[in-house]
Amino acid sequence: MEFDYDLFISQYQLYLFGGMILSLAALISFDFVSNKKISLLLLMTGALCLRLFVSLMDPFLHGWDEQFHALVAKNLLENPWKPVLVKDPILPFSYTSWPENHVWLHKQPLFLWQMAVSIKLFGVNEFAVRVPSILMSTLILAFLYRIGAIAYSKKAGFYAAFLFTGSFYMLELVSGRFATDHNDVAFLFYVTASIWAWFESTQSEKKYWFVLIGVFSGAAIMVKWLVGLLVYSGWAMSILMLKNQRRWGSYKNFGLSVLITAIVASPWQLYTAIRFPVESQWEMLLARKHFYSVIEGHDGGWLFHFTNFNEVYGVDFIYVLLFALPFFFVSGIAKRNKIAMIVWIGIVYLFFSIAATKMLAFTLIVSPLIYVIIGVGLIHSSSLLEGKISKVKNHRIITRWITVLIASFIFVHFLNHDRLRLSNQEERKSLHINEISNTLVYQNLQEEFPSPKTFFFNTPEFDHIKVLFYTSARARSGIPTPEVISQLREKKYTIVVFDNGKLPDYILQDKHITKYPLDVWKY
Repeated sequence: MEFDYDLFISQYQLYLFGGMILSLAALISFDFVSNKKISLLLLMTGALCLRLFVSLMDPFLHGWDEQFHALVAKNLLENPWKPVLVKDPILPFSYTSWPENHVWLHKQPLFLWQMAVSIKLFGVNEFAVRVPSILMSTLILAFLYRIGAIAYSKKAGFYAAFLFTGSFYMLELVSGRFATDHNDVAFLFYVTASIWAWFESTQSEKKYWFVLIGVFSGAAIMVKWLVGLLVYSGWAMSILMLKNQRRWGSYKNFGLSVLITAIVASPWQLYTAIRFPVESQWEMLLARKHFYSVIEGHDGGWLFHFTNFNEVYGVDFIYVLLFALPFFFVSGIAKRNKIAMIVWIGIVYLFFSIAATKMLAFTLIVSPLIYVIIGVGLIHSSSLLEGKISKVKNHRIITRWITVLIASFIFVHFLNHDRLRLSNQEERKSLHINEISNTLVYQNLQEEFPSPKTFFFNTPEFDHIKVLFYTSARARSGIPTPEVISQLREKKYTIVVFDNGKLPDYILQDKHITKYPLDVWKY
């Protein structure tokens, strides 16, 4: 099936250029327009355009791990209280193999419920799968702006949000291209929301802020387990280290938030332990094993997250951070906020450096704080520069433009990252044209084989998950044995095998098996 890739891409270039122009316009307007809400709205609109661009650029489900999340979310529409990957499995499966099992507790369910609602609203397609991530990764900018504004200044918060807008790693997670994809976007959203609520509580000790801390932390647990408690580490340390915080009111508010977190997160854990005891126990064991054992080949040394810092933030970003850190430490940020930020970043990098299993996205939850540090560094250094050239005519305007240009350079340089491949569409084309072509075939299977009593075999590795997502049929990746064929015939299933040119004689000679001449295997 022919697919005009170049024509397809040209339709969405407007989102890319529009997103960049709006983001840069927001940065300039923030420095020169009094109404800061307009600038924030421009920035969030630009961020939304960039996220739409990367999401529409790949009109197929990515293999690791987006297609698995998408299928479980689709199946949740039938029963939101029973997450399943393979519905009503006809053939044997192992509950210890998360890419192939039935009841699917490999991830906490909140982000899957969100995806299920989106699929209900927008249909069974890959864009619907990405809508929650598009929205959440855009809304994070508002949290970032407020965190930076409370910690140092509105300008620092805005610059942090501006730089986060162009985070190539976040953009590719939103598109589903990097492993753990929408799970990590949702986790980042709720962890950042809990930290934002804590910052707001430092300005006003109204009870609803402490309730929100608990709600957001509980929601984070319901996305990716106990690291969702992160907000409490920095909060607790700020209480212990500062005499004026060691008072009954602080302990009471802390306890209230913890209680709310438990109320939000505990019911699902109790429910799954009772309803699915075998699967629940296995997944709990597997979660613990991540700390002391290398899972699925995701290994790395103690310095993994430091040596791969540029993989998350961009080549040479470490120099930007090293430039900003001294300004952060000498800035006028309140001790309470500075202690919390240092603890949050330190504990995440320490914990995941010790853990045996290593994945790039594990430390992503503190990336908003990294961007706040960069924002503080830019604004603090800008203030120092303004003081140095105070005798120069129009020194304030000059300083503002220098800061805008530096921030713009950082934004464009790291947005245009090789791994994002915005600058090399031919490379992206060569990598993904087969995925697009295959997906077009899978999407048409429901029309060609409308009966749910159809069983597909011999897809490329784990592509049967895509078949399950786009159709109401059953599917497996391997070639069926004579015994499996006989078993399915007894159950009145129509058997379809994708022809890779290497099918065994017992399938080629069986006139009752449909051999599907698919281009999937030619790439």
